[in-house]
Amino acid sequence: MPTATPETVKPLNISFVHLGCPKNLVDTETMLGSLEQDGHTIVADETDADMVLVNTCAFIEEAQKESVQTLVRLAEGGKRLLISGCLAQKFQGELLDLFPEADAVVGTHQVADVASVVRKIQQGERVLAIQQDPTYLLQDDSHRRHVTMGASVYVKVSEGCDYRCKFCIIPSMRGNLRSRTVASIEASVKELVNKGVSEIVLIGQDNTSYGRDIDTDLPTLLKTLNQIEGMKWLRFLYAYPNNRLNQELLDTIRESQHIVKYLDCPLQHTHPDMLKRMSRPIIDTVEWAKWVRASIPGVKLRTTFIVGFPGETEEEFQHLKETVRQVEWDRLGVFEYSDVDTAASTDLPDKVPADVKKRRRHEIMEIQQKISYRKNQAMLGQIIPVVIDEIRASGLIVGRSQWDSPEIDNQVLIKQSSQNIIPGDLVAVKIGQVTPYDLKGEIVSLWDDAMSPTLLSL
Repeated sequence: MPTATPETVKPLNISFVHLGCPKNLVDTETMLGSLEQDGHTIVADETDADMVLVNTCAFIEEAQKESVQTLVRLAEGGKRLLISGCLAQKFQGELLDLFPEADAVVGTHQVADVASVVRKIQQGERVLAIQQDPTYLLQDDSHRRHVTMGASVYVKVSEGCDYRCKFCIIPSMRGNLRSRTVASIEASVKELVNKGVSEIVLIGQDNTSYGRDIDTDLPTLLKTLNQIEGMKWLRFLYAYPNNRLNQELLDTIRESQHIVKYLDCPLQHTHPDMLKRMSRPIIDTVEWAKWVRASIPGVKLRTTFIVGFPGETEEEFQHLKETVRQVEWDRLGVFEYSDVDTAASTDLPDKVPADVKKRRRHEIMEIQQKISYRKNQAMLGQIIPVVIDEIRASGLIVGRSQWDSPEIDNQVLIKQSSQNIIPGDLVAVKIGQVTPYDLKGEIVSLWDDAMSPTLLSL
């Protein structure tokens, strides 16, 4: 690349590809905002771009493959690449060797430096920006370039995680827990609420532990945000099952008007021997679920499980199945275990065959489908608050109840409405039909903002 002088450098048209989790999405939006603030133009169409920012994921093997395939596709199309995210942090300079089209590789701790990296690129440099000691922590995201602005916006409350689950490589890429201050998060949320965002989703690798490093806690944060004028729905993901998932936190959810009555606690397994092998907390899942439901009337519980973790016996799997039957989760996801090259579990013996993993996942989801359908049938005839996510060209209106997180849970499908409805509106919907994973209904009226996000019965 020829050397440029400051006088000849011109702003770029920069497109982007976001891969991975909502936490990664916040990083993408933060980098785009920084680039835009530095004078570059963010374009939606890759064909119009001088450079493509690819924010990659490396959480599991399939995510790594998707990231690499995306980079190959863009490189073969002749695109200049700026590679960022977890794959960048993990493989670092190897990506510069693999992809001559890459002008820079930017690690997970250099999110705030992306504009200066592009300036170096424009001066003719090829940049490797990787920090080994994790210190990055977003404190002010007022310049985020929101690519999902609408009904819901994610707000990151922390970085990293102090736990070392054997299947997870996040701490090796993101470091230990680092919490934003309550004041910093409050300022970000106020700005979004003032812009009309209907749902704030607080995200972190382990939100239950939020504030442990700065002498505060999640209940304090939630109570503060609940008081923001104009707040509608407030949700947090995820609840790690440690001693901070306590009665005070459950009471805060129950008593707060704007906190949705939904708890997503990824438990990963139920058998104590399996949890020990995973380096996870050992709890009595059935009793835990009873306690949460007794503490928060009307709450819906979501979890995720891993089947086929190395060494999982048929007896341990049957324990998991029976627990699913007893607890009757409201929302449930099941993943087949897969090795990730740097995860501790990769070196464990007694691998479970692929066909067994597939069968075990199918058996649990078959149980869950019946549970979900029965629970949805109980919603027939109810009027519930629904946030509108999308209005399709066909006229179909797609929304969610308070018990459903964006992109991962159930939807509420609504026929065309004579009312002037736009994404982000909160409406009252009467449920007339159900499937195992979706509700269908019609809009009765707009939802009164003064109402708490609770179920209304006819």
